[in-house]
Amino acid sequence: DTQVLEVCREGYLMLPSIVSDDVNARTIEFMANAESHEPSEIILEDWFREGVLLAPEAAGAVRALLGAGFGLPVLMSSHRADCPMEAQGWHQDSDSKFGPELNYLQVFYYPQDTPEDMGPTEVLPRSHIAKTSRDIDWTGGVSTASPAGTVFITAYPILHRRAEATGTGLRHLLKY
Repeated sequence: DTQVLEVCREGYLMLPSIVSDDVNARTIEFMANAESHEPSEIILEDWFREGVLLAPEAAGAVRALLGAGFGLPVLMSSHRADCPMEAQGWHQDSDSKFGPELNYLQVFYYPQDTPEDMGPTEVLPRSHIAKTSRDIDWTGGVSTASPAGTVFITAYPILHRRAEATGTGLRHLLKY
């Protein structure tokens, strides 16, 4: 109950290293051949569905936050970044509904180590409760830099962005 209230107040939950190394490697291999920024066919792979979407920690957190009737995603988005890159602007995803109710979530998955220099997502705690302007120079963002296999969950309307990436290489991030 305490963790649920914390997510409702802050707008996010980090679940470090909950996906196995094998599933992380298979995900990166799958993404190397994905041509679309919406590789939703990965959802149909049993190893991905069981290892990521239904990982006990992730599915348990979603169930605790949304209730037993939650549904599995039908759309997967790839936020692959070819680093280095400038920081993205703060934004909420379209169709955001604002208020204290927690009815919609975004779930992010890092299949690889994602340190600060690879431009991890930043979230702005408590920005999901009331409609806000993305034009303000926001401060106080929290980095989601994490080891491989990390899943983090946010309230759907939370302000978020890709942080500046000073490293080189591909940063993989899947979101549903």
